[in-house]
Parts: sequence; structure tokens; C-alpha cells
Amino acid sequence: MDSAIVLCNNQILALYRDLDESKYEPMVARFAPDGVWHRQGKVLEGRDQMLAALQMRSKTQRVHHLMVNLFADRVEADRCSIRGYMLVLRHEDGKPIEGPAPLTGIESIRTTYIDLARIDGQWLITQMRGDAPTFSSK
Repeated sequence: MDSAIVLCNNQILALYRDLDESKYEPMVARFAPDGVWHRQGKVLEGRDQMLAALQMRSKTQRVHHLMVNLFADRVEADRCSIRGYMLVLRHEDGKPIEGPAPLTGIESIRTTYIDLARIDGQWLITQMRGDAPTFSSK
């Protein structure tokens, strides 16, 4: 079971790394084909809807999603439920940026819930959702 937790946590961390680096196809491949992502007030069902939504993201923003305090709520042979805090740092002024972006603080903190299943020997995300922010700079 411990290795399942490590693999699930790694899948989550890799997903957000792909998102922040605009590597959308590898990112959505971390979801099950019929996975569900509750994102920005919408329910995205399946990889095609996820990719379509991601293609609309700003090309000039720089964002980092920091996943901390990951905790396995449930671990079974082929299922895992993880929750953690997602801290978001974002810079967007509509212009491409060279070098480091100005660090103005954390934009928001929320709890994120991620369910995974072992499908064909690989841990894939079946559902991902987040609570409303518990802290926000806006």
C-alpha cells in the first residue's frame, strides 16, 4: 500500500507540473479516459473536454500550483483518494515575460481532492475537484 501512495502522489505532482509548463497532452493523459475534472466552475468530462479548456488558457501567464500536505484518505489495491492544499502563484499582465516574474504573494489556497484508480497497471486520476479557496488575495 505504501508504494501506491507514493505513485498516486507522484501522479498528482506530475500533473500540476505539466499544467504549469503548458504540457497539456501529457497532463490530460494522467486522467482516466472518462475522468472528471471540476475546474473553475465547470465539470470537464473526458480528456477531449479537458484539452479544449486548457487550450483557452493565456499564453502569457506564468503560474505555479504548489501541492502541499498531501494525505491519503483511502488506499486500496486499485483505488486511492488523496487530498492536499493547493497554493497558487500567478503572474499575468498580458505580455510575454523574460526572467523571473514579480513575486506578489500567494493568490489562493484551497483543499483539492483527487481520486485515482489503477487502470491497466497505471494510476490514473478518475476525479479531481477543489473546495472554494480558504485564503485568497482577491
